[in-house]
Amino acid sequence: MNGKKRIATVVVAVIALGAVGIGVRAWLFSRTHVETDDAYLRADVAQVTPRVAGTIEEILVDANWQVEKDQVLVQLDRAEQQLKLEKAEATLARVHEDVHQARAALHAAESGLELAKADLEQAKIDLGRSTQLAERGVVPADRLDRARTGMRIAQARVVTATQEAERARAALGPALNAADEEAPAVREAKAARDEAALLLSYTTIRAPIAGVVGRRGVEVGERVQPGEPLMAIVPLSDIYVEANFKETQLTDVRVGQPATIVSDLYPDVVLRGRVEGLSPATGAAFALLPPENATGNWVKVVQRVPVRIRLDAAADAQHPLRVGLSAIATIDTADKSGPLLTPLSQTSQVAQRRAADAAP
Repeated sequence: MNGKKRIATVVVAVIALGAVGIGVRAWLFSRTHVETDDAYLRADVAQVTPRVAGTIEEILVDANWQVEKDQVLVQLDRAEQQLKLEKAEATLARVHEDVHQARAALHAAESGLELAKADLEQAKIDLGRSTQLAERGVVPADRLDRARTGMRIAQARVVTATQEAERARAALGPALNAADEEAPAVREAKAARDEAALLLSYTTIRAPIAGVVGRRGVEVGERVQPGEPLMAIVPLSDIYVEANFKETQLTDVRVGQPATIVSDLYPDVVLRGRVEGLSPATGAAFALLPPENATGNWVKVVQRVPVRIRLDAAADAQHPLRVGLSAIATIDTADKSGPLLTPLSQTSQVAQRRAADAAP
């Protein structure tokens, strides 16, 4: 009987020591770690929208398809924008011709001015001769009058030719001493042509990022407007975790601290990451109808602050992640040297800029 009691005592002591050890370990863990199950997988989903109005001619992808960046997703009818481009090109050609004609008119006006100046010089010579001959009585007075009249006519022609040359120069504007492309009319027509070409290129809708197509809501033949959602692309390779910790848990949380993530979909797979940044406000502050704590009866509610955790690496092919999945996030707060506000992405950009400035 004593032996049995002794064994029972030993078993109880071992169990008690194990429980104490587990308790001490849990206590030590809680001093350097914070954990929440209010965490979800997120990604910066790209909405695919058209930039021009048009009719869908072809859809080259379907829901749940993997696509690469710049891959063609949707083709709109090009006819309408093609006509606009051809019209703009015709306008540009006509403007070029107008500039050529203005330059030719300038050359003609300058030649006319030189001719008028030559006629004026000849009229001056004729008037001088007629004056000398009239003083000696060799020629009649009416010849002198005709010479004076010819002189006035030549002067008027010089004035007119000068004005024509000035108008021709003004018509060319900046292109007077430069290429035809510097003329305002040509630059305007060229900009219109480039805009039409750009709008034509917008009829081919490409993937803005690589990812998986989700929520496709259009079909062939539909008329779409600029900004209308066609589909969404989810970048599964760039998933992050948004963990909503209680405000009482954030005392020691810093940017850059290591974290572990366990998704409810794969409870045996542990993902690792780092705290990328903390939200500047609680979730309630960004709500459509924020709480009015200064009215009525007040009940204190512990608030939660979103913390973004960037995964060190994407999940392997055997454990693909999905946006919106629930997870358990645990942050190791032992290292408190990191910043409270500056996110990791901004810190890396600043470091890159400083390195670039320091480079010779």
